[in-house]
Amino acid sequence: MGLSALLRSPLSSLFLRPAFDRAAVPALARLYFPLSRAWAAGLAAEGDADHLIAQLPSLELNPRAARRALGRLAPRAEAYGEAANRWEEGLFGGAMAGTAGLAALEQSRARAASSLMAGRLAFLSPHLRTPFDPVSWSVAGRDEVMARHGHRLTGPTARFPMEDVPPPFEESRSIEGEGFSTSWLRAPSTVGDSADTLWARIDRPLGRGPHPVLIFTHGIAMETEFWHELGGPAQDLAAAGLVVVRPEGPFHGRRRPRGQYGGEPAWGRGPLGLLDYFEAHVRELGILIAWARDTFGGPVAVGGVSLGALTVQLVVTAASHWPARTRPDAAFLVTTSDSIMTMVQDGSLPAALGVRAKIAESGWTDESLDELSPLLDPVDLPAVPAHRIVMVLGRRDSLTPYPQGERLARRWGVSGENLFLRDLGHFTASLSLYRDSGPFDRLRAVLGC
Repeated sequence: MGLSALLRSPLSSLFLRPAFDRAAVPALARLYFPLSRAWAAGLAAEGDADHLIAQLPSLELNPRAARRALGRLAPRAEAYGEAANRWEEGLFGGAMAGTAGLAALEQSRARAASSLMAGRLAFLSPHLRTPFDPVSWSVAGRDEVMARHGHRLTGPTARFPMEDVPPPFEESRSIEGEGFSTSWLRAPSTVGDSADTLWARIDRPLGRGPHPVLIFTHGIAMETEFWHELGGPAQDLAAAGLVVVRPEGPFHGRRRPRGQYGGEPAWGRGPLGLLDYFEAHVRELGILIAWARDTFGGPVAVGGVSLGALTVQLVVTAASHWPARTRPDAAFLVTTSDSIMTMVQDGSLPAALGVRAKIAESGWTDESLDELSPLLDPVDLPAVPAHRIVMVLGRRDSLTPYPQGERLARRWGVSGENLFLRDLGHFTASLSLYRDSGPFDRLRAVLGC
């Protein structure tokens, strides 16, 4: 039984409860992230055990384990590279293929991507002997942060400036499914001081438009393009008449920096990582809103879960200063908080990773962090009216703490049939959307779908 089928089945009631969340946080901090740290270092080593040991000093006493892990990881990386190249040539290149051929290329890429991600298990045995660190820390100090982002603190229009000139988007050929088709979109972007590429997956209903659109972005370390999943809410929504655009956030998936796992820079670089992430992704979502409006002709909602919801609430407030075509018509937020720094200081996962202590070691104080609030928190009123904002919050959420999410809902006036409060934690509140369509049904009603 696949994950999607399990979450939709009666069996989901056995683990969609707060106890799952209490177990998930230490599992991520003590197992998944440390294995991801070793996995990313292993990929960057490209078969060189000495290079890997230099990045993971705990392997110095066990070089045989380092070579063995690299030997298991290398074939997966090679297979993924080959499958991804064939996929890109078939979907974006000059080679023509029918629907069946394109679908086969995507299935091959997705299987190879999942196999590559599962390569983390090659490092399980040495991790159990001598645990790896969960994060490679390189926290930037205040001077470096202000040099890059200080100019954005001069006023509301400077925080997330948006030009009404879209980048040159390129959309792939489409793969037709049951009730919907799938394609991919890419465009040049910039994250921090580095050139990058914006990627997004598009599931759209069959037939002529106009169609309403949901642009939905993921949480930290969530990389659905790399974990093979058949079925899910996105496909359901597309089959029901809603276009679903799912961008890959900076530092994730195809945008993962060499030697780091998906989302790691957002933690490891301290405030600079978060600022670079939000500056880039907020701008990208505004650009995608304009593209979706022009392409599909219907209203456009922007939504997200966890880190994605934190990004979306910045979009919703920044959009007051944007060109009309880049402003969302509705918003959909799942498990959010009105204060990033409160989350970093009080959230269960940042605490388990030691984020606050690492930031303090680099000279940051509460006062200097507060300076950054206009670039991290939704300090302004939203450009979207409250009756067009849908929120899902977990009363037991300790990662994006529920009191801060509830405070944002109250400040924005989100209530009644638009506010879904669940007696669940951070992860279970979002996973419950697989079997509870109520929040998506409400969003569809808001969009007239």
